[in-house]
Amino acid sequence: MTKLWPKLAVLAVLLALCAGCFYPPTTVPPADEQERTLVPLPFDLTWDLVNKVARRDGLRIDVADPNHFSLEASGPRFTLQQADCGTIKSIAGEYAALPEANSTSVYNFLIKPHGREHTMVEVAVSYNSPVKVPLRPATDVDCISRGTDESRMLKEILAEATVTHRPDYSRRTPSTASTLSEGPPSEGPSTVLKHRVGPDPSNLWPSH
Repeated sequence: MTKLWPKLAVLAVLLALCAGCFYPPTTVPPADEQERTLVPLPFDLTWDLVNKVARRDGLRIDVADPNHFSLEASGPRFTLQQADCGTIKSIAGEYAALPEANSTSVYNFLIKPHGREHTMVEVAVSYNSPVKVPLRPATDVDCISRGTDESRMLKEILAEATVTHRPDYSRRTPSTASTLSEGPPSEGPSTVLKHRVGPDPSNLWPSH
């Protein structure tokens, strides 16, 4: 029996190790082409547009610095469809590490002028979540984006760009044009004045 103790001890250690093993995420981050797009609008309109889309998607703007072309926003809890947080292997089998309820996502936008009438927009999303491994304390993991949020955000920005235009104050509305053509409002026949060039003939003759 005493000879079995070393073997049992080794087996117990192996079981403890295999009870909860964490393997970092292996997903390849999205390529640069998937994280940027060229918006056919000037910088100022694009800057406002990206802010609008971000807020509409429920993001909280944390840093807005147009002088450095950067915008940072916090997003809600994410899912496995959005990011890879690694793999857990245990006696029960192998499964994907799930993002916890207090997981975080941060959207980093780079908005730079590309000529006078175009703007390059880049978006990269970083994810972080505690990961619980059996028989081990929870650890924070930097998860790898699958590119789904970046792709969705860029599509929404391009769609919004198609309906975004600079206000044209030089155009007159039909009501304004008709008012101008009709002249000032009339108060009656007696108020109509005729433009006369030169002195009034009635003042050329002395009155009797």
